[in-house]
Amino acid sequence: MRNKRNYLLGITITGFGDGIQQIALMWYIFHLTGEAASIGLMIAIYYLPSMLLTPFLSVYIDHHDSKNIVVATDALRFLFVFVMAVLIFFHVESAVLFYLMQFILAICYTIYKPASQSFIKESFSNQDIPLVIANSSSLSEAAALAGMAVSGVLLVNLSISASFFINSLTFLVAAILYFFIKRVRPKQWRGGKVHYIPELVAGWKFINQKAGMKFLLFLSIINSISIQMTTTLMLPLAHQFHGGSALYSSFEMAFSIGGIVSGLVVTYFLKKLKRKVILVTMAGMMISAFLLYVNDFKIAAVICIFILGLFTMAHLTIVQTLIQLNTTKEYIGRVIGLRTILASFVKMSSALLTGTLISSLGIQNILLAFVVLILLSFLTWGNMKRVEVPV
Repeated sequence: MRNKRNYLLGITITGFGDGIQQIALMWYIFHLTGEAASIGLMIAIYYLPSMLLTPFLSVYIDHHDSKNIVVATDALRFLFVFVMAVLIFFHVESAVLFYLMQFILAICYTIYKPASQSFIKESFSNQDIPLVIANSSSLSEAAALAGMAVSGVLLVNLSISASFFINSLTFLVAAILYFFIKRVRPKQWRGGKVHYIPELVAGWKFINQKAGMKFLLFLSIINSISIQMTTTLMLPLAHQFHGGSALYSSFEMAFSIGGIVSGLVVTYFLKKLKRKVILVTMAGMMISAFLLYVNDFKIAAVICIFILGLFTMAHLTIVQTLIQLNTTKEYIGRVIGLRTILASFVKMSSALLTGTLISSLGIQNILLAFVVLILLSFLTWGNMKRVEVPV
């Protein structure tokens, strides 16, 4: 029980801090440079390390203590975000310096991502993992949403540096909470020299030989496309409805609230429907995208995006859970690492492709293309029968 409390509290606290900094950082870099492209560059910098370093870092994590890595990376993130707060406080206005700090934070996150999944595998039983992942997803979304709301108040009443300082403290508190988690089934890890290429090959062999694992990674790609397509479409869709920033904010909140609700109900439906829950979530994504395609009303669009967020984030949580349950603790870092690389590549390419095609194809045709993609994905359903659902 204490393990769950500490882990979920840590996830909630850092989610709240990330929500604060997400608004503060984008606002700061835009006003520092005066160029909208600087925001896109900041986002691209954050994805870059995961594509370059994840293969090697995931092998390293599989051969070292995941708990120590999680605690250390959160401690480092506390330090670097605190430095950013100090730089802003003393008016050190250098966009290049903040791009560099963002890159360092991205490296920390690239290390943290597979390490945290390995940490979950070691700290909770298979019976607890679905609930832990679902609750952490829901709490993180809710906390980030609250952080975004609080960020606006902080920017008006305090300062940008205060926003960064608060976020830095959330990482420190999380590191302390994780330090006191006791693992119920620690892996047998070994120090010394790690042979990265043979270990990467071994990780790929595990994925290739484990029944249904490649299909789970395919489902992860579908999910990443849905998330990034929706994120990229929301602003131009708001303009299409002549709704401005208020409607755009409503879209963002609707998608986030859908994600929060999904975390509350997804474990129940996974246990109830087993493999069929994947069909339900994919059908939900397809139907909500089609309704958004044919819709001409603002309120209905908000509802459709809420439904899309609900089924997209439910699909994400289920796929993450099944990957966890179907992977041994010796290979979890490498499997999550490969999933992270795929997700980063798909998100970057989906964002760029969607943004490029909006002007030539239009928003409705992009939504229709997504509907067709989901329909074609149903043809692969036979592979789902090979996936174990031990819940």
